[in-house]
Amino acid sequence: MKAGPFIFLRTMHAWGGALLGLWVLLVSVSGTLLVWKQDYLRASIPQAREVFEPSPQALAHIASAVEQRFGPDDILQIEFATADFALTRVTLLDDRYAYVDARGNVVTEWVLNDRWEEWLYDLHHRLLLGNLGLTLAGLAALIVIVLVVTGIVVYWPMRRGLRQGFWPNGFARAQLLRAHRNIGIVEALLLLLSLTTGAVLAFPEQSQQWLLEPWRDESYSLDFSEHLDGISGPGTADWLPAMQRALRSMPGSRIRTAQVANAYSPHRIIGLQQPGEWNPQGLSKIYIDAADGDMDVRMDMRIQRTIERMYNAVYPLHTGRLEFLPYKLLLTLSGMLAATLSIFGLTSFVKSRFRR
Repeated sequence: MKAGPFIFLRTMHAWGGALLGLWVLLVSVSGTLLVWKQDYLRASIPQAREVFEPSPQALAHIASAVEQRFGPDDILQIEFATADFALTRVTLLDDRYAYVDARGNVVTEWVLNDRWEEWLYDLHHRLLLGNLGLTLAGLAALIVIVLVVTGIVVYWPMRRGLRQGFWPNGFARAQLLRAHRNIGIVEALLLLLSLTTGAVLAFPEQSQQWLLEPWRDESYSLDFSEHLDGISGPGTADWLPAMQRALRSMPGSRIRTAQVANAYSPHRIIGLQQPGEWNPQGLSKIYIDAADGDMDVRMDMRIQRTIERMYNAVYPLHTGRLEFLPYKLLLTLSGMLAATLSIFGLTSFVKSRFRR
């Protein structure tokens, strides 16, 4: 590469990293902690550690108890307990939330950031600034993606420095820069994965419009009206029969979420995670009319295009919710490396300014 473009890329990388280095440090540390959020809750809330079998009978009882306790019109979503985490999370109107135990009893209720782990999530995701913070975080992720790519380019002529290791022998600027470069080249792919998936989550509407809509045609919505079970009548929409019908419709799946019928929707919506699906939020869905019991919609995510299934994998890849411990450990290592990368880069930049 010619000297002019190389110097420009190096300068752009240095100044861009200096401007966004604190943001990288913030999201890497907070994101690393959030990877272990459920483990923290399991350790701090005894009900989360209870033995629980997520059978249709148990989940139907929880759904009925939640509906009775909070009222249908206040409930946005129920995220059911699992065998590994025996708390059900209820999302309510007006930024209210609750955890419910395996018997349907409310363990705790809170508003927005009243719990510290929720405050940490809001800091990581929205910088405590609401939708504005979400937009800023998404834009920062896109800019840092460019900085990572430029970092790879400017590293290449100095690639032999990798032999000198990843930790500085002192606090001289040259030592800090060498460690920054070597950590960066090793961390680059994992950092790009976290940044890209984070940007997609920060701009869900735009990313769906750009990535998914061009591939969706008439068959996309027609798929949702196939293989309905044809059952209807009194009692067929109650929670237990509705869940049993959902499981029969998608054999081998696990019930993950539910939405209640209320003034906003006439359906009980049951979210299922099918074998081979990474996303734990139950993106395959069954819509059952609460009045007459008709199964009106059956959304099977496994039959969707590859691009759709890849998009649905963004959330678990970013958050580590893959039920796979080695991946959580890998994300933890990546977060620690990103924080160290930021510290070394910022320190060396500040040293260069003071030296001048």
